[in-house]
Formats: sequence, C-alpha cells, structure tokens
Amino acid sequence: MKKLTLSFILICVCIIVDAQLHRSDNWYFGALAGLRFSSGVPVALSNGVLSTNEGCATISDTTGSLLFYTDGVTVWNKNHQVMTNGTNLNGDPSSTQSAIIVTKPGSNTQHYVFTMDETGGSDGLQYSIVDMTLAGGAGDVDSTNKNIPVEPFMTEKLIAVQKLGTQDFWIAAHKWGTDEFFVYSLTLTGFQSTPIISHTGMVHNTSVIQNTYGQMKFNVCGNRLALAGGYMDTVEIFDFDNATGIVSNPVTLPLGAHVYGVEFSKNSHYLYVSTYDPSATLVQFDLTSGNAASILASKTTLSTTPDIYALQLANDGKIYVTRSWSSYLGVINFPEIAGVGCNYVDNGVNLDPNFTGITSSLGLPALTASYLRGEAYCTITNISESPDNSPIAEIYPNPSEGNFTLQFSKENAPVGIIVYDQSGRVVERLNSSIASRHLTFGESYIPGVYIMSISGNTNTIYKRLIKF
Repeated sequence: MKKLTLSFILICVCIIVDAQLHRSDNWYFGALAGLRFSSGVPVALSNGVLSTNEGCATISDTTGSLLFYTDGVTVWNKNHQVMTNGTNLNGDPSSTQSAIIVTKPGSNTQHYVFTMDETGGSDGLQYSIVDMTLAGGAGDVDSTNKNIPVEPFMTEKLIAVQKLGTQDFWIAAHKWGTDEFFVYSLTLTGFQSTPIISHTGMVHNTSVIQNTYGQMKFNVCGNRLALAGGYMDTVEIFDFDNATGIVSNPVTLPLGAHVYGVEFSKNSHYLYVSTYDPSATLVQFDLTSGNAASILASKTTLSTTPDIYALQLANDGKIYVTRSWSSYLGVINFPEIAGVGCNYVDNGVNLDPNFTGITSSLGLPALTASYLRGEAYCTITNISESPDNSPIAEIYPNPSEGNFTLQFSKENAPVGIIVYDQSGRVVERLNSSIASRHLTFGESYIPGVYIMSISGNTNTIYKRLIKF
C-alpha cells in the first residue's frame, strides 16, 4: 500500500527538563512581598527587602534555591543583601517591566540582567551581568559589564523566551514612537547587539507618556506574543517566529479603556487582560479562532474589582493578579478553562498572614516565559503521520464520537503512549496491556484534534485523532 503522509505542526514533542521550572520558584515584588512555589502551593515570604512600584525580576537555580532579585536599579543576593556593584542599574522601579533575568546559555554562573527605563527614557534597554562565582557564591554584578547600552527610547516592555531546540534566548522590546519590535539574541557566545527589527502592529505614539505603559508577554512556547498598549486602549496579539525572531500577523483588540496587564494561559488558548474599565477590570479572551471579531466577541468579564494591574503565569499553571497595595493577590485558578469556569478569586493568596504591612504594588516579577514550560513543552517540529497499516498499532474508530481503541499485536506492544492536544499539552499518558492487546481511551476528550505518539522498542509513530 502506498504510504500516506499528513504534515502538521505538533507543538511540544520534546522533553524540556522540569528543573527549569524551579528557576521561577521564588518571587519578590511589591512592598516587601514574596512567594515561594516549590511545594506546589504558593507560600508567603516575609524575608525580602525589595519595595517597588512596578517592575521587578527574580531568579532561582534549577533546584529552586533563590539566587537574586532586582527592581531594575538594585540587585539583592540570596541573603537579601545588596550585591557589590549592585546599585544604580539604569532600569526604573516605575517601569512596567523594569528588568528580566536570563541565564547565559551554557552557564549556571552568569546571568544577564536586562533593564528598561521608564516612559521612553534615554537609558532605554541596557544589560548588566551577575557573576555567581563571586562573593563566595552569593554573586556580584560584574563591574566591567554593567549598564551596557543597547537601545534608547523604548516603551516599558521587556520579555524573554528560549529559542526552541537550542540553549539560546530571544530578548524582545518595543521602540517608543514607532511600530518596531526590537528582538535580540543571547547565545553561548553572549549578547548579540544587532537586533531583528519587525515593523508590525500599531505605532506606540508619543502623544502621552502613558502609551509606554503596559505588559508584553510571550506564551510559554515562544510562538505568540501579546502586549497592552497603555493609554492607546488596545491589546495586540502577534505570531512570533521562534526560529528567526520575526514578529508578524497582528490581531488588534480595541477595548475602549486603558490596559495594563496581559498573560496567556499555558496552552495559549486564552488571553487575560487587566483594564481600567470599572465594569470589567479583568477579562478573558478566547484566542482559538484567530479572528479579531470572534476574539472580541468571546470577552468574558471576570472581575470588577478596581486597581488590577500586572498578571503573571506561575509554574503551578495558575495566573496571579496584582491588586494594587493590597495584602492579597488575585488568582485565576484554571486559566485553560473558558469563561467564568477559570475560577478567578480576588483574595487568592494572602501575602501578609502575620499582619506586618506587606502588600503588592502594581507589578509582579518578570519571568522568562520558557522557564514555565515543564515536561513536554515545547518544540515546534514537522511531523508526518504514520500510515494506517503501521506494524506497531492501529486506531479505530477514528474519527470518533466516543471512545477510541488502540489495537496492537503481542510482538509489537508499545512501550510508551502519549496523547497531546493541538497546543502540545499532554492530555493523557496511557499504559498498554499485552494481555488484552488493545486499549480503550478518549471518552472524556472534548471535541477537537489530538496527536498520539506511540513508541515501540525501536521507533515511534504518530497518529492524528479526531473527536467529534
């Protein structure tokens, strides 16, 4: 029989070491606020010394131990002491995303601290390097690599994500007064200062400085990007080519109110936005249609609580929400569920259980998006569906309105079976039984397209499943 192939994109078929999740275990932010996520449940911390209006960043090692944190101006080590040379960085605590920390590819001891000036200021994007081999392992800022200018006059947007299938990273920012994204590469040899510039989306005009405000985010797989256009009252969503660094295909969502926070659900099906609209301060959009009109029509109001600002996905898969100068963070408990079923809770995490005056402010720690992937997130790979008469297994009925059955012979019993949804999220891991030689599954799957990888002793095949 002639081989039939079907080319499709499968997101997230490689294994990303779960240890990367631990780089985001510790958060320091707001007015002396902190959280630790290593137990799987956020636990309030009261040992931090950072007090910032907005932007900040924290990084831990691959075991979840705190390394250091910053507000973009001062760097504190794991002992909550100011590092040598760790003052007067040229970020600003009133910048939406004043800093982000990215570990140098191929190193566990050098970390780049990228900083962003406020309101389109002349310092713009710069970087400094923290060397963890100094100060007895507590780290210092390298005096020869401090406040290295990259690009002046930027908006307050600064994000990073790993290049899929490599150790390298992309660092992205947006130019003030233009439609330009500046995307830089951080590689094994260091920071590459020549940007990839994409002209796309709206001009971040200079009519008011507040148009520099608002978060920008990559999704965890680094193939989408969203931003909040401050007082332009608009959110935009883009495709991001993770191989080339090019930003394209804007989807524009005019909201009629100032916007500040944005965050993707981990599976990228939903976007969450904080606004100044008193009737809808936190909203959800369903992105699956890819069409601006349909996305706008999917808008679901989750809260009318005033003064909601930054949003940040955590390594527990939940999205945390700042309520300015509150002792609580809001929490979106199930970000991958449509509508109010995502279960937003205003008083989701108590930051100050001992009543010491700890509060949030407007910001939450900026995290490199790829540090939030975990197992099976994410690489983009072209896969060919295996022929229907594969010697390992066959699946029937397919399409199905109910169960699927995986049939295999004794000599070809699979040793590993994983089902992914279209975003690459692992839906289910199945255990085969040689005794029964078939496996029934999938009754609870929602309608859609799924990919099954079936690994034998010597090779792996891929099957597309359609659930009606």
